[in-house]
Amino acid sequence: MGEVAFECRSLGLPCEWALRAGSRAEIVERVREHALCAHKMSELAPDVLERVESAIHAA
Repeated sequence: MGEVAFECRSLGLPCEWALRAGSRAEIVERVREHALCAHKMSELAPDVLERVESAIHAA
C-alpha cells in the first residue's frame, strides 16, 4: 500500500494542516493529536471520526 493523506480543511474547518503517512491508522492517530492541540477537542466524536476516515485518500 502506498502513502495516504489527509487535509484538515476537508472537514470544513478553516485549517491548513495536512499530512501524509504510511497507513490509515497512522493518519487517524495524528489527527487525534492535532484535534487536541489545535482545535481543543478532547476526543474525536464518532461522527467526526467517520468523516476523517472518509477524507483519507491516496497521496
